[in-house]
Amino acid sequence: MKKIIVTLLLIVIIVSQLFAETGTVTLYYENGTVSYTDTQTFYEFDVQAYIDGGSGSNIFKEGQIYVEYNTSVFGTNVVDNNKIVSITKMGPLAANSGYLYTINPSGGNDTYSDAFSVSFVNAQPYTDTGYDSDTYISNSSSSLTTILRIKMEVSASGSSNLDWPSDVTDINNLFREHDATSSLYTGFSITNAVETTSIVYSNTGDPALPITLKEFSAQYADTGVALSWVTESEVQNLGYVLKRAIIYSDDDFSSYDVIASYQTDDELYGAGTTTEQNTYAYIDKNVKPGVNYSYILEDVDYDGNVVTHDPVNIVIPENLLYENEDFTLGSNYPNPFNPSFTIPFELTRTMDVTINMYDITGKQVMSIMNGSFEARQYQIRVNASSLNSGIYFVRTMIGNEIITQKITLLK
Repeated sequence: MKKIIVTLLLIVIIVSQLFAETGTVTLYYENGTVSYTDTQTFYEFDVQAYIDGGSGSNIFKEGQIYVEYNTSVFGTNVVDNNKIVSITKMGPLAANSGYLYTINPSGGNDTYSDAFSVSFVNAQPYTDTGYDSDTYISNSSSSLTTILRIKMEVSASGSSNLDWPSDVTDINNLFREHDATSSLYTGFSITNAVETTSIVYSNTGDPALPITLKEFSAQYADTGVALSWVTESEVQNLGYVLKRAIIYSDDDFSSYDVIASYQTDDELYGAGTTTEQNTYAYIDKNVKPGVNYSYILEDVDYDGNVVTHDPVNIVIPENLLYENEDFTLGSNYPNPFNPSFTIPFELTRTMDVTINMYDITGKQVMSIMNGSFEARQYQIRVNASSLNSGIYFVRTMIGNEIITQKITLLK
C-alpha cells in the first residue's frame, strides 16, 4: 500500500512538472498619472510584467490581475459604479488581435468593495504564424513589458496605494503560457505590483499649481551640476524634491531617483505662500564625465500634493583635454552635436583667448571669441545652426598654447 501511495505521489509531481512552464511571472504597477477635464479627475497607470527565468519568447495564453484601491479616493465598487473609464491592451496584448479581456465586478467570486480584477485570454490558436517579438513577454527586469493601461475616475483628493489585495488566493494559478498544454508558470511575484499616488481632486479643471515656475536650469560647474530654479509665486509650498536619471539614448532612460529633498536638505524648503520671486539652487556633486543626465523638479504643498515639472538635460564633459598652471581646457560637448555645443575652460589669471572654427578644407567658418579674459570658469555655448552637417575643427589659442579639437555636426 505504501508503495502505491509513493508511486501516485511521484506521478502527481511528474505530471505537475510536465504541465508547468519554467519561469516566474513578475508584475509591476507603474507610471501613474493624473489628468483633468472641465468636470472630472482621472488616474491611470500601467500593468507591466516580465518572466524571471523565461525564454524571452514566452506568450501569455491567459492571465488575471487584481487591483486594490483606497475607497476614500476612488469610491467603492468601482466596476459597478462605472468608475473604471478604460482598460487598454498594450504591447503583446495589443499586437495580437486574439486577446480579449473582461472586468470582474464585485459580485460572484470577486466580492471586494475596494478591489477589482481584469482577466484576459488569447483566443488565437498557439499554432498560428502571427506571433513574433512584438507578442513576446520580456525575461528581463530592466526591460518590462507593458500589457495593460488602466484609467479610473477619481472621487476625492487623497493618497492611495493601488496594489495587489493580500487575501487573493491561488495566485500561482492565474497565468498560463500559450503552448500545446496551456501550462501554468512555476511562480508568480506581486511584490512590485504597487503604485502609490497623491491626487488633488477637481471638478472645475486642472487645479491651480502650488508654484508658478519661471525657470529651471542645469549648468555644468567645476564641482558638479549646478541646478537652479526661480518661482514667481508660491501657494502653501512646503518644499522641493530633485530627481535624476541617466539618458542612454533618446528613448531609453534609467528611472528617476531622488538626489535631494526638503526632508533632508534645508535649502530645498519652500517659501510657503508668497507673491515675491524666489531663487533656489542645489549642486549635484555625484556626476561622472561623459554621462548625459536628466533632472526633474517636484514641488510639494502642505497637504502632500506633488507637482512634477518638465525635465532639463545636461551632458557632463569628458575628462580634461589640456591642463597647465595657467588654464585647463575640457573637451567640447556634446560631440556629435546639433546645433549647439559647449567649450569648457578655466583661467587662473587674465589671458588672451582666441577660438575659431574651421571646416575640413581649412576654411574658417566661425569666429567664436577673441579677447582678454579674466581668471574664472567659462562655459562657451556655440550655436552652429547656420552650418551644414559635417566634420569641423575648433582651434583654441590660450596665451601661446594652441589646441585643436575635431567635432561633428549632425542635423
